[in-house]
Amino acid sequence: MHRLKIFSFLFILPALLNGASATSKPNNFAFREAPSVTILDDGSKHNISPLRGNIQIVGRQLQINGQPFIMKGICYNPVPKGATYPDGLITNNPTDDDLAVIEKDFQMMHAAGINTIRTYQPLLDPRILDLLTKYELRTIVPVFNNHLETVNNVESTISALKDHPSTLIWEVGNEWNYNFFYSQTASNPQGIGLTQSITLLENVAHVVRLMDNTHPISTVLGDIPPPTDDIWPQLNLKGIDLFKEIDLYGINVYSGITFGDRLTRWIGTSSKPLYLAEFGTDAYNINIGPIDPTTGKPTGGEDDATQDLVIDSLANEVLSSLSALNPNNALVGGNLFEWCDEWWKPNVPPPGIPDPPDSHAPGGTSAPSLDHALNERWFGILDIDRNPRPAYYTLQKLYSNSL
Repeated sequence: MHRLKIFSFLFILPALLNGASATSKPNNFAFREAPSVTILDDGSKHNISPLRGNIQIVGRQLQINGQPFIMKGICYNPVPKGATYPDGLITNNPTDDDLAVIEKDFQMMHAAGINTIRTYQPLLDPRILDLLTKYELRTIVPVFNNHLETVNNVESTISALKDHPSTLIWEVGNEWNYNFFYSQTASNPQGIGLTQSITLLENVAHVVRLMDNTHPISTVLGDIPPPTDDIWPQLNLKGIDLFKEIDLYGINVYSGITFGDRLTRWIGTSSKPLYLAEFGTDAYNINIGPIDPTTGKPTGGEDDATQDLVIDSLANEVLSSLSALNPNNALVGGNLFEWCDEWWKPNVPPPGIPDPPDSHAPGGTSAPSLDHALNERWFGILDIDRNPRPAYYTLQKLYSNSL
């Protein structure tokens, strides 16, 4: 969710536009044998070599070894109760105790039929990579999220993970059409703006493709923008299929108990595959609990039943809309947000209490029992102490019985 995610790693863009040689080494990049790639600003198609690895885009399908892959994913950003992000993220420099928690998480994911993890910082520790292999989990690897990230970060991530069997796709940007690659500040609310964000996305995708031509490249939009959004005139200059070096797209959707017409609208937007980078709902309801004598309003409380109802509906909608079942569909799968509660949100003290007033954001419509608020700390299908909620078992039943 774009409102509270904070990224600390930064990027300085290399100058690879307009005729840069595919065999040059700007900014100390160590390229493998380069594919034929050209970036143009005039809307012309790029000449891009097909992906060489066993992970391919075929029509609207994501295929592995010639078979359609169904992305049954989960978003994973584990920060313990009382800790803050990013310092408390247990996947960065994990202790032995952290590794035990991570292994238990992966074991439970595997038992639930989950096959994909989407993170917000890359998983680089060799011990975690071994656990991914052990529990047959693939990863959507975030290679670039912030407009100031360094070339070395991108290079080191791709170099470390391009040959690892867990790597599924490279992901550039998270809701960048809303946050402009996290460039917005109080003194500069527009940040780098939409036009520069589009150029930045194209350049980063070009760098990633030059470094590795065996994995697809994706980017994540904040939902499918409405037809009146300023993004469309900008994107339409690039052609009907948006960005030529992006192989598939993700969207983050929080629309209540259904995705509405989004999945069919995408079919008319692009011929490329789509995945749900984030979807789900929280397990907290601000309209229940004892009445506060001061405000006269309920104090709120945990509502696992409503979360289970919504996730059951959404996951069924995902599984019935797969391109693996019907090549005319656009969807390759999705990533439920999220694995466990995040009591660090928002990233200000106190991080260890269950639900402060400033952890709510508007949203969550379409279901009669929803409270029309996204309660940021309570999205886990496991609670903060790793106890499974009913939604975990619902997801396990659906994912284990799917193709």
